[in-house]
Amino acid sequence: MFSLSKHVPCNIILARVKWVREWVREFHGYPPRFSAGGRKMSKLTVKEISSALPEAKDKFLEDGEGLRLRIFPSGKKSWQFRYQINGTRKTMSLGSYEFVSLKEARLKAHDARKLIDQGIDPAEQAKQEESNKLAEKKAAEQAALGIRTLGSAIERWAELELVKRKDPSEALRALRKDIITPMGDRDIQTITRGDILDAMDTIINRGARRMANRTFSDLKQFFRWAHEREWVATDPIAGVTKDRVGGAEPERERFMDAVEIIELAQALPKARIEPYVERAIWIMLSTLCRVGEITQARWTDINLEKGEWVIPADIAKNGKAHTIYLSDFAQDQFAHLRELSLWSEWVMPSPQIGQTHINLKTITRSVRDRIRSTPLKNRSKATGTLLLSGGAWTPHDLRRSGATMMAELGVLSEIIERCLNHVEMNRMKRTYQRHEYRSEQKAAWQLLGNRLEALLKVNEAMMSQESSVLS
Repeated sequence: MFSLSKHVPCNIILARVKWVREWVREFHGYPPRFSAGGRKMSKLTVKEISSALPEAKDKFLEDGEGLRLRIFPSGKKSWQFRYQINGTRKTMSLGSYEFVSLKEARLKAHDARKLIDQGIDPAEQAKQEESNKLAEKKAAEQAALGIRTLGSAIERWAELELVKRKDPSEALRALRKDIITPMGDRDIQTITRGDILDAMDTIINRGARRMANRTFSDLKQFFRWAHEREWVATDPIAGVTKDRVGGAEPERERFMDAVEIIELAQALPKARIEPYVERAIWIMLSTLCRVGEITQARWTDINLEKGEWVIPADIAKNGKAHTIYLSDFAQDQFAHLRELSLWSEWVMPSPQIGQTHINLKTITRSVRDRIRSTPLKNRSKATGTLLLSGGAWTPHDLRRSGATMMAELGVLSEIIERCLNHVEMNRMKRTYQRHEYRSEQKAAWQLLGNRLEALLKVNEAMMSQESSVLS
């Protein structure tokens, strides 16, 4: 059995206990469910529902696990599913009892719980599916009239081309929001350059200049593809560059120096950030990994005894498996995550149930919430606690900071590039120089880990000195 460390957050422990209880209940029929008042709850029956009479006010019959039947004063009966996601309590309709049986309602509630475990809001998912159905119906009607719409063309391109990307979901989401929603039902032949540039202006006006550039790049690929298929007579945005849309994007230069890393060590305990996110921050800084790589890591990828972490090709950004030789410092961070994850296969399991990893945006969102000056609704109120002297930063800046620190320690740029898992741009080098510099990479990571450990000891000494002065 796994021991429960005092450092394991209560919400994670409770989630694991709930998971075990649900598993036992599903396969063995116990422990029984109880109402808020301690009364044992029995499952609803068809007979009970049929015989239930309306009252002067809405009446609710509970089936358990968030599923209930609402009986209106008029006698109408409707299914509801109550749940909580991202700290917000919600209620969604599962349909009228006239059309949705008790068995079907339970299946719908079960499917909704599975979505919640994956960090997906079932109500929002249902809205999206309904929207997609309406769009498909409209597209079919227009196809019957011989009209190819912009929306149907983009969706087809996404199925054939965009899907080849490692993570096409964000690009498709942006296209659906900013292009398909306002003009997706128009004949693709009628789309003009002005229509596209107006859409880009709308994105820029809400402060998303970088998103405008990315969406425009995707549209350029799409229209080239559509022109090759003769779906459009001319490419409406041929010759237009990103510079004329969102403008040239400056390269990010933000990195943390030694002073800011000490500041970070002082700030993290006060930021009330999730313990697993705190450990992930130190792992990203000490291994140069990407946010998505630590978020999706499995324990089968990590050998703490050998001090190796193999990032699979399907997770690595460049599609190439990457071995990180863990420093003593990095191994210590993973050891703490091992305690926090308990029996999960994931290094950073979802606190909902633990059947999958945390949301890919959780780490970035946790950091951003503590850097911004004004809190968002239902989010952390510890604003400004992670704002350092060098200004705002992102989790990806940790990777740049670690690489910069390696260079300061005298590590050759070619070794740093290997540690970053960057692809060699020179084709001749890629073809003929096959040496992998494993021992050199291992030494580089250990140097970085030693430096970070030394900085944290400086922080501890400063905190100890401050404490003695105050006492």
